[in-house]
Amino acid sequence: MQASDSSEGFQQQILSELRQINQRLDRVETDIGNVKTDLGRVEIDVEKLNFKFDTYQNASDQVMRLATTIVIAAASVVILSPVLQAITPAISALVTGVAAGNS
Repeated sequence: MQASDSSEGFQQQILSELRQINQRLDRVETDIGNVKTDLGRVEIDVEKLNFKFDTYQNASDQVMRLATTIVIAAASVVILSPVLQAITPAISALVTGVAAGNS
């Protein structure tokens, strides 16, 4: 009978250990589920950051183009103003001469 008692004790011990392993596996499974959820949140956050970065980059490009246009326009005014003032008498004389020739 003692062999049967020790056999049952051994079986009980094995079953107990298997239950503990099963509980640990359940916890691991839960932890993996939590990690998957966290990764999903991280992925969403990264997508939001990518969108914000793309928006910032596009806005930055547009501001750069606008600034370049303003600089070119200002430079054109600064350069062309004296040139036009210098050739105004010649243009006036040409227009006056053409008008006098048509009369």
